[in-house]
This record gives sequence, C-alpha cells and structure tokens, in this order.
Amino acid sequence: MRRVLVLIGVVVLCIGSFFFYQHYQQQRVLNNQKMFDVVMSEKMRALYMQAQDWSTPVQLDIHDDRLSGDYKKMSEFLLTYWMQNIEARNQYLRELKAANWDTFLDVERLDRDRKQDYAETEKMLADVTKISAEYEKQRLQLQLSSLQQAKQLSIDDEMKTSLLVKIESNINAENADDIFVIEQQIIEKAQAMFDLLKKDQWQKKGKMILFPETAQVKKFNALYQDVLKLNAKMNNIKKNNTEVLDEEL
Repeated sequence: MRRVLVLIGVVVLCIGSFFFYQHYQQQRVLNNQKMFDVVMSEKMRALYMQAQDWSTPVQLDIHDDRLSGDYKKMSEFLLTYWMQNIEARNQYLRELKAANWDTFLDVERLDRDRKQDYAETEKMLADVTKISAEYEKQRLQLQLSSLQQAKQLSIDDEMKTSLLVKIESNINAENADDIFVIEQQIIEKAQAMFDLLKKDQWQKKGKMILFPETAQVKKFNALYQDVLKLNAKMNNIKKNNTEVLDEEL
C-alpha cells in the first residue's frame, strides 16, 4: 500500500511538473510576443524619424537584448528589411539631388543652357533616367531576396508564415500606391517638355517661359499641369502613408 502511495505521489509530482513547465513555456512565449511588439514599435519609430532626412544614411542598431529566440530573429530580419528599403530609396533621392533634378525647370538655368545647346539638361535627363532604372532594379532585387531569405529563416513555422504574409503584403501595398511609378511618369513629362523647348523658339520673361504661338503654349502648359497633378497625387500618397505609420506606431 505504501509503495502504491509513493508511486501515486511520484506520478502526481511528474504531472504537476509537466503542467508547471507547460505554463512556464506559454508565459514565456506570451512575454516574448509582448516584448517583440514593444521593441518593434520603438525601433520602427526611430527608423521612421531617421528616414525623414534622406540626405543622411540610415543607421540603426537592429539588435535588442530584451528579445531572444525566434522573436529576436524575426525582429532583426524585419528591421534589416526596412532599413535596406529605406536606405535604397534615400540613396536614390540623394543621387537625384546630385544630378540637380530639382532645378530642371529653373528658367534661368534653361536660358543659360540653351546657349550651349542644352548640354547640361541633356546630361541631367540621361543621368536621371539611369538613376531611376538602377533604383527600379535594386527594388526588385530587394523584394525577391527578402522573400527568399524569409523562407529560409530558421524560426517557428507559424511565425514564418506570418512573416511571409507581412513582406508580401508590404510589396503589394508598394505596387498599389507606388510613388516611384509617379516619379517615372514625371520624368517622361519632363522629357516631353524639354523636347518642346529644344524644337520651338521661346523667350524668358522673369521666371516665365513664353512661346510665340498659342498652340505651343497649350502643349507646354498641358504638360506642366500634368506634372503638377502628378506631384499632388504623390504628396497625397506620402501623407496617407505617414498617417498610417503614425497610427501603427
């Protein structure tokens, strides 16, 4: 009888230990999940603040001792993914600035440049087209490599599925409201405007470009209005993106 009681006691102790360990593991996972949300919120806000100044390369410590295991791996992967995408975009903007793209329609500059057969503007458009093409290629490479790396990440299957959904959702969102596509359209409009300036005679009056014929004025103004509309659309997307990020962070 005593042996039976001892055996029952051992069994009860083992069962109790098992459920205690199970509860401990569940609590640990829950705590890690909560800390993951805290860390990601802090890091993404810091990254977002840095991203506003595209003139300076992004720098962020992706490591955080508050996380461990699969949550640490997923956090570091996502932060690296966002850093690479933001820095690729900011590098693209820095290169556009270096090409003086923001001075394309500067009337004083155009007036000076036509005296040298528009050599400066020709180079500017060629440089901007090349910069745009290289950035487009880099974006695609980042998307494909990120998906591939996520599939190979050694984390829990459920977490990996969630991670892949996040990345694919982000890629789809980028493609749906893509500022870069609008920027490419602006480059096309700029090229068309430049073709008119080279083909037709025009005069500089203050900060205005004047054409002698009404048809020329209408063509140029139509292209210029298209550029303004595209800029307005781009600014609306940026504003919406900022509002969404503010809500999430």
